[in-house]
Amino acid sequence: MSRNAPRVVRGRQIVGAVALACCGFLACGRRVPTLVPPAAGVEAVEGYGTASIRGAEAAAKGKFAFVFRRPGLGRVEGLDPFGRAAFVVVFNGERAAFVLHGKKVYAEERPETMMGRFLGLSLTPDDMLRLLCGAWKESEAEAGWRVERDEAGRVARGSREDLAFAVREFFPGAGVPREATLTGPEATGRLRVLRLRFNPPPRSEAFDLGFLRKYGRKTWDEIAEMLER
Repeated sequence: MSRNAPRVVRGRQIVGAVALACCGFLACGRRVPTLVPPAAGVEAVEGYGTASIRGAEAAAKGKFAFVFRRPGLGRVEGLDPFGRAAFVVVFNGERAAFVLHGKKVYAEERPETMMGRFLGLSLTPDDMLRLLCGAWKESEAEAGWRVERDEAGRVARGSREDLAFAVREFFPGAGVPREATLTGPEATGRLRVLRLRFNPPPRSEAFDLGFLRKYGRKTWDEIAEMLER
């Protein structure tokens, strides 16, 4: 297996130096954009970033592209440095699938469990949307999050049970996180957003799991062994 492809070592998930699809709407090297969430609200985000997470059960380091849409929808695509798909993770409601298209196999878990498999932190797609856009509603307390604002009124910290985040840097504009630290019971790390777009046009096919009927279902351990090869 390529050094830059996802691998698993003795049950520990390691996504190493994985380059994920950049959605193509901004080129690297441009100045940091000013970001202001729409006044009408954020229902979806799409973007490109990096993550460095280490913990007892998972270690992730690499680039990624993402799209998250309320309620409960998400997609993360991982590519090797040559643009070939290494993995795809699709979240749709109560289902989440880690897919290896090249082998036509997948593993399925609940969303929080699957996020923990490759990121090390048990978050939902809606959690990720909240963290990425920085536009927290008063009703977000229903999801169990407690947030703190800085002197500028921006959400700078938050926690829920044994999960916590702290924003280290904001994009110019209106409180959109550019870099944040994430902490869980067994993992900690950093998330940095390179490109972000609010409310992109809906693409229902991005979250469709119908294609899994043509794929073989595997356990996570079996998928991990394939990644290790």
